[in-house]
Amino acid sequence: MIQYWLFRLCAFAARRVPRTLGYRMASLVADLIYLVWREKRDITIENMTHVVGANGGPDAAKRLARESLRNYGKYLVDFVRFPGLKREEIVRSVTFNDWEHFDRALQHGKGMLFVGVHMGNWDLGAAFVAVRDYPLNVIAETFAHPKLNHHVQGTRSALGLRVIPMEQAARRILRVLRQNEMLAILIDRPSPDDGVPVRFFDSLANVPAGVATIALRTGARIVPGCLVRQKDNSYLAIAERHIEYDPVGDMTQDVQALTQQIMDRMESMVRQYPDQWYMFRPMWARCGGLRVEG
Repeated sequence: MIQYWLFRLCAFAARRVPRTLGYRMASLVADLIYLVWREKRDITIENMTHVVGANGGPDAAKRLARESLRNYGKYLVDFVRFPGLKREEIVRSVTFNDWEHFDRALQHGKGMLFVGVHMGNWDLGAAFVAVRDYPLNVIAETFAHPKLNHHVQGTRSALGLRVIPMEQAARRILRVLRQNEMLAILIDRPSPDDGVPVRFFDSLANVPAGVATIALRTGARIVPGCLVRQKDNSYLAIAERHIEYDPVGDMTQDVQALTQQIMDRMESMVRQYPDQWYMFRPMWARCGGLRVEG
């Protein structure tokens, strides 16, 4: 209950001040969280240590951790302001010229998996695609508090997104793809117990196998992408050509290899915009920090 009312209070405040002031307030709150919430700070720094690598050092990892929290705060400001956004405002705020990647993927007739990570502003990115009248569905985690979940998912629905709760995904995904629609999924949820191991920033991480499994079983094409904030607080959308993969016939091997290809694309995007990757959970913790050679 406290979490819900805190969210509503912050949303009320963010909608009633200029956006730039909301961003400054969010950055101050993020700095406070960085100082007092030791667990989240240490996890984020550890994750960023992998991103910067041996050449970056601890200072670079700390800087990126702080900037990541600040940018996440700005993302939340944008999210709570979404209900007041008009279609033309969404289009005007984003630069993107690669619609052919979507069109080519859908021409295959077996649906499209638009895959990304917790980076930039994925909700605005999905809304930007939806306002172009692409049939976009999104899989969303359900919040434990019913009122908070209703508010968050209602905001996404108001943006034109077709929200699929994660617990209902299994029975709805196939129908969506059979209708040659688009399904947006974030792949970087750490899955130490049931995920597939991949090399990510030169260390082993376990990530969900769902995207690769769905693509291999349905023939849906995978298009990697993200939407990142620019210095002027406008957004740049990035989408790449669909991933080409020829299965070898062994499902376990195919899922691992295709997931690796996806994560290679995601790593390239995170390397370019590391301060906009919001990973506040241990990404590599249970993989023992093993490094992968080659």
